[in-house]
Amino acid sequence: MTGQQGSTAVAEPPPPLTVHVTPGPAREDWCPTCKAWTRLLGDILLLTPDGVSVVGTWTACEICDDPSEEAGRG
Repeated sequence: MTGQQGSTAVAEPPPPLTVHVTPGPAREDWCPTCKAWTRLLGDILLLTPDGVSVVGTWTACEICDDPSEEAGRG
């Protein structure tokens, strides 16, 4: 021990960071499974106080990803 005495001030935690994740605009894309232009493609956008970043991509095919077809399968 060094024998130093003093206040042990604890730093305040930073305020919570608010971020928003939102899908970007959809655009038409080729579906390799259907072999047709039936897929939608878009960027996943992260909105922060510092600006906008693209953090991924989402896709959905109107044929392959049809939820009404899932009930009939299996």
